[in-house]
Amino acid sequence: MKKEILDQLKLTENHEYECKTAANGLPVSIWETYSSFANTDGGTVFLGIKEHRDSFTVEGLSEKQVIKYQKDFWSTVNNQHKVSKNILLNHHVRPVVVEGKTILRIDVPAADRHDKPVYIGSDPMKGTYRRDYEGDFLCSEEAVRAMFADQRDGGTDTEVLDDMGLDALNTDTIKGYRIIFEQLHQGHPWNLLENDEFLMKLRAIAKNDNGELSPTMAGLLFFGEAYRITEVFPNYFLDYREESEDKSVRWLFRTHSDEGDWSGNLYDFYYKVINRMDDDVAVPFVNRKDGRRIDRVDVHAALGEAVANALAHSNYYGRRGVVIVKKGKKITISNPGTIRITKEEFYAGGNSDPRNPNILKMFGFVNVGERAGSGVDKIMTAWKEQNWKKPEFVFSVRADRVILKLEVGQVVYIPGAADLRQDEQNIKQNKPSLGEKEDAIMRYISEHGSIGTAKAAEVCGYKSRTSARRVIDGMVEKGYIQKNGKGAGVRYVICGEGVVKK
Repeated sequence: MKKEILDQLKLTENHEYECKTAANGLPVSIWETYSSFANTDGGTVFLGIKEHRDSFTVEGLSEKQVIKYQKDFWSTVNNQHKVSKNILLNHHVRPVVVEGKTILRIDVPAADRHDKPVYIGSDPMKGTYRRDYEGDFLCSEEAVRAMFADQRDGGTDTEVLDDMGLDALNTDTIKGYRIIFEQLHQGHPWNLLENDEFLMKLRAIAKNDNGELSPTMAGLLFFGEAYRITEVFPNYFLDYREESEDKSVRWLFRTHSDEGDWSGNLYDFYYKVINRMDDDVAVPFVNRKDGRRIDRVDVHAALGEAVANALAHSNYYGRRGVVIVKKGKKITISNPGTIRITKEEFYAGGNSDPRNPNILKMFGFVNVGERAGSGVDKIMTAWKEQNWKKPEFVFSVRADRVILKLEVGQVVYIPGAADLRQDEQNIKQNKPSLGEKEDAIMRYISEHGSIGTAKAAEVCGYKSRTSARRVIDGMVEKGYIQKNGKGAGVRYVICGEGVVKK
């Protein structure tokens, strides 16, 4: 019976709705539901219907009741002392006939983020509601503050941290970023700038009220030292874990931002994580365009997209931080902060509305992340091409988190790619193998973007740079790494795609 009535109302069982008999007047609880629908994904209130577990009973309303309830509803929703914002239009409240009886239908759309929080009474901390599968619930003060912060256009990550100096930023992270930037943007005028000028162009730093340079929020999160980041974002935490199927083993590998032996910032975390995640996603199909290797099935790029999106959309004031867990072939990426658009817009793509747009922009300059809102589409398409289980997004409004669940399956072979696979195998077979010292250097470059001779000596355990230089020269000869820069500024980076240099 319930389905038949929902069909008459042109709704599905998945649609959010609330039924109230309203026999003795406009229910007081309607305002909690109004707030929760507005602050979540919208929904519909039916006055004059009684809901049972598996059915509806249409009680109906008299003509007098319909007129009075409409008048009372509009009177209250337009009273800012009782409800913070009226987001409805006239057609959202209307009588409809079901089974020959009149009910009052009230459609509440999801509020735009500029209008959230929609709350009842005069105190948003005590009158803001959201809705999940369990029903309406009162939001925490933390969630309410996050809604207020999301009202601002352009995000908050370009806000200048007036009381913080540039010593909060990690110089090695900046060097590594600039090396990748220069490789991708040869001849770009920013490559000639000093670090301060370069970071100002990125809006990672800016002049404060005293005319001195300070990091922006984006700059601190992206390039900063973790212990300095937590001065501004006390709940900041980045955590990557590889868990075992064996319950007696806590985890196989773990790295997090509080370890102290690396910066703990977003940029370095991204590369530490993505290099390990890529190891389990071997895409054997390659093509070549202008001498560069291009994956036919872009799963690696989609994984990078997923991690970058989580970092760019996070609410860094939120609890628990960004957590990525890999267990066998299953990967879970979880970040604090719900999406700032509707689910329909989210899945449609083209309008990502990131919480930290400048962080997304800085990732974009090194070819990580999407600025046009197509990240979700890229992830879905890559998994579909491989015939893997469809990625699942979970939006937990109660926990104020977005969770992406991915599962890596058997690589699908693409017809006609056999010659390319053979070509790739020949390259790998002809390539000289790595020794222990060389492998240590490669791991360091993978995590930090580049390495100098002094750091290479430290990584290899040598007391002099001369020994390290011999290892580096051998790796250059084998075609693993190449030299960038001159004089004291020489750095070594990984060659294009690992193709042996002739």
